Amino acid sequence: MSRPRRRGATAHLFAIGRRASAGTARRRDPRLTVQVLCLVLTGMAAALLVWSVQTVHAVYEGRDARISARVPVAASPGVRPAAWWSQSDDSWRDRDFSVVSIEPAVPSAPLPPGLSRWPDPGEAFVSPALLDVMPPAATRYGRLAGTVSEGGLADAGELFVYVRPPAGVRIQGYETTLGVTGFGTQRPPEPGYFLSQSFDRPETDLYWLLAPQLGLPVAVLLIVASRLGARQRDRRLAVLYAIGAGRSVRARIAAGECVRPLGAGAVLAGVPLVALTLTGGRLPLTGYEVSAADLAPLRWQFPLALVLVWAGLCLLFAALHLRVRPAGSGRPRAARPLPSAWPGVLCGIGALAVVSGAAAGQAMGTQLFVLGTTLTLVGLPPLLGRAAARGSVRLAGRGTGDPARLVGGRWAAAHPAVIARAGAALVVMLGLVAQAMVMVTDLTNEARNATVLGERLDDRLLEVRSAPADERAHARFVAALSPGDRVLRVVSGGGTPGTGPPVLRGDCGDLAALGALRSCPRGRAVPAHEVYRERTPRTEALRWMGFGLVHVQASGSGARLLKEQGPFVVLTSGPEGRERAERAARATLPLPHVGVPGDGNVIGGQARARQADWVLLVAALGFLLLALTGAAGLLHAFLDRADELRPLAGYTSGARFHLRVAWWGMGVPMMCALGLAALFAGLLAGVNLGFLSPSGGSPLGLLGGGLAVAVAVCAAATVGGGLLAARFTHRWVPRGD
Repeated sequence: MSRPRRRGATAHLFAIGRRASAGTARRRDPRLTVQVLCLVLTGMAAALLVWSVQTVHAVYEGRDARISARVPVAASPGVRPAAWWSQSDDSWRDRDFSVVSIEPAVPSAPLPPGLSRWPDPGEAFVSPALLDVMPPAATRYGRLAGTVSEGGLADAGELFVYVRPPAGVRIQGYETTLGVTGFGTQRPPEPGYFLSQSFDRPETDLYWLLAPQLGLPVAVLLIVASRLGARQRDRRLAVLYAIGAGRSVRARIAAGECVRPLGAGAVLAGVPLVALTLTGGRLPLTGYEVSAADLAPLRWQFPLALVLVWAGLCLLFAALHLRVRPAGSGRPRAARPLPSAWPGVLCGIGALAVVSGAAAGQAMGTQLFVLGTTLTLVGLPPLLGRAAARGSVRLAGRGTGDPARLVGGRWAAAHPAVIARAGAALVVMLGLVAQAMVMVTDLTNEARNATVLGERLDDRLLEVRSAPADERAHARFVAALSPGDRVLRVVSGGGTPGTGPPVLRGDCGDLAALGALRSCPRGRAVPAHEVYRERTPRTEALRWMGFGLVHVQASGSGARLLKEQGPFVVLTSGPEGRERAERAARATLPLPHVGVPGDGNVIGGQARARQADWVLLVAALGFLLLALTGAAGLLHAFLDRADELRPLAGYTSGARFHLRVAWWGMGVPMMCALGLAALFAGLLAGVNLGFLSPSGGSPLGLLGGGLAVAVAVCAAATVGGGLLAARFTHRWVPRGD
């Protein structure tokens, strides 16, 4: 005879709570199924949040370690350097990256991280990502010696080049050139030390992005799950309170309801996330590749943190049920109070602030616009719930011969707060993300002008800068260009750099290639607007080549152009002109840079615009979680009133009637609310685009995608509500009541 198993008080109380939300009861009541699924989704969302936070920290830690390992260690005064190191930049499709020139000074010079050997003169090591996105990189920097390995790159997607100057081109002796004894520092360098990371965001920015976009949905999910089945749970806790059960007893019973569902959700999401730490992966939208080596610490840190978070969620769920809610009395209720006026007042104040901010413009107007948008979106959900309920009443009133239409419409009209709560988070997040996308993708006035100028120049006018070089190097550069290319020179007008306005010099025929001349100034430098008959994209490019008004002067001979110091202006003659100019500059000039005038403004603006991909990635996850949360709350509220359909169970067969009731009670009101929400969000974004951010990205794709996801989730909830209500009500048997 076996001994009876004895359990402690805590285990017994946990079992009581578990039986309240599991077992045969769940199969009888679909509301308990919805609650369990909501708790499972909460555990999955919490696991995703923990993994995201730990991944951000691990990736940045690995990046900082690799960047620190390649930082050059400058030689102390009097110490012979082992190598020469200098950094310049290059760009490709509005992305700026580092081009590091290196040259060993002694045979035993240590190698930079990521290189298998020192490149020979005229050879280059290029990152694999640069070869993928920029095929000309195989020849632009000289002969391709190989690729930079992962140990020498901040991440797998970094664009980076190590190049050794060709024979006859020296890099030592310039201010930007360092004599180094090795590579590697204890601390990471200052942000932007390497030009490839000039526009990278700090680690804290991603935490600020994750906190509201994923942390808020987790909190909302837990609160919604705690209030699903509130009537039965409050009645059960009130009975326990009446018989003298303390807070500890009630908390352990409440925790017993959520222990298994939260644990199941954490495991369901945690297993594939742990698998990602073994394989790595590429993030959607952004294309950022996370390596398995960076995620190696998460293989033990993530499961441990997930256990702690699971325990914390259980404690929070129990804490939400410590207060016993008073039971309702049998006394007749008062008439329904009038709708609150604060949502309308808040929307009115917000709309006034939006209009004032759009009219004012500048920084103050933008701040006022953001404040008005926030106030409008906060007051909008209750108004949308009321509008959707009234719309349902009118639509249902037209079909008085259809009982499903009448019952569903009356249910929606009686519960506008349910519709408002289901769509509140979706409305606010959709509007805020649309505004964030418009503002992040907007360019400054300089970036917009430079973008238009670059499109019109089409790489046919290039500015070539380099470290100071002698006449022979300049002559080799000019000789390496195509015979049809025209060469001009921008020099200081005062003879000494920085003492006078910049002067564009060249042959009269080359100067005329910029635009029609009034006259060719030979004796003295004349302002450009007095030389050219009209403004053209090429003459406008002169304003981006120096500070102040650019003057123009014809050069007496080509030899004079080669003796002076200053950037070259190259007018290319064919579609491959930029590549020829790039190869010619890197083969003959020290530390060259080739670009379109004003491209620095374009690169900065586009780098800022690319941050919208990260906002969309995180916001999409948060929006999906909130959509599922709203659908769960709406579905449970509908099933909570499914008892009212039980008397009709004897007159209906199948689920068609219940599906129609769910359509008119949930589907139609939510479609109305979501359509109005998307319309208002689009209107606010349109005002932003029209007055404050004229070059921002269009939010139509975002609004359309978000609306499609919300509609799909609500449609699934509507179908599920109809089917579950049919199963629930068809089991009703009259008992003489």
